[in-house]
Amino acid sequence: MSAHPAARELFPPAGSLRATARQTGALVIDSVVEQVPLAAIFLNERQVIRPHEDTTVAEISAVARRAGRTHRHLELDASFRCTGAAYTGWVDALLYGTPLPWTGHADYDLGLVRDPFQLESRIDRATAAGHTTRATAGFCWPWTRTRPGTRLPLDIAIDVPGAHAGVDKRTWRAAWNAAHTLTDPDGRVLAPRSQLWASHEGGHRQVGCVYTAQGLEYHHAGVIIGPDLTWADGRWHAHPDRSHDPRLRSLPAERYLRYALNTYRVPLTRGTHATRIHATDSATQHFLHRPIGRTSPNHRQDRVSAGPRPDADRG
Repeated sequence: MSAHPAARELFPPAGSLRATARQTGALVIDSVVEQVPLAAIFLNERQVIRPHEDTTVAEISAVARRAGRTHRHLELDASFRCTGAAYTGWVDALLYGTPLPWTGHADYDLGLVRDPFQLESRIDRATAAGHTTRATAGFCWPWTRTRPGTRLPLDIAIDVPGAHAGVDKRTWRAAWNAAHTLTDPDGRVLAPRSQLWASHEGGHRQVGCVYTAQGLEYHHAGVIIGPDLTWADGRWHAHPDRSHDPRLRSLPAERYLRYALNTYRVPLTRGTHATRIHATDSATQHFLHRPIGRTSPNHRQDRVSAGPRPDADRG
């Protein structure tokens, strides 16, 4: 059976579709429905992370009615990325509902780490053991744009208090993922370009964000919840002034909250087998002990993945 002619070029670049929609006052989905006899649209409203990028089920239904089409809405309520729906359901309750205790799952390893140094150590060990392992963070630190071949600046800086009295604080520093492939003089990849950050050699040495993690997955995930999202008085609070995303930082706090929750849901659901979480806000970190517990029921994986740290240049 030959494909419908319009299906071959159904989707121009997303940016072009959005620009056309803004100019005409239409929705992106309008052009899709007009071009093909049948459109199967997979939509997750909780993956909307910026204004003007969202489409809702109600809008799709309205477009179908205007076009004289029949609209059928089917719920896909299970996820198989994280070895089933138990973990993703826990994440949704944490972010959008009533946080629930993590009771454990035989095939999923969830835990809290005390600071980014511990998170980095885990990532290095899991990578040395042969797992794809990545760390992501909220866009709460500057992101210096670099030219191809230049060293990556350590834009992310997180102060970590001393473990007890008399111990000085330390500052954990890391680089965001690279826009372009970075190699050493011998041609060894130090940092893959952003599109390959989640899967290629060297990606574990940089921190990704929602834009490089969305739509991808890896075996072990490390997630740093930045100061733009905190827990207090029994609910989540947004702090857009702590964001470095120019399209979001000027939003009112209540409007920003929706995007912040969706933003963190993405990296929290990228790990197929394990996730470790750290919150930079001390009260939020303390709160997370209640639903997560001090260690994962599968804490043994932290030990079996131990191995020599790969020769890494975090820059």
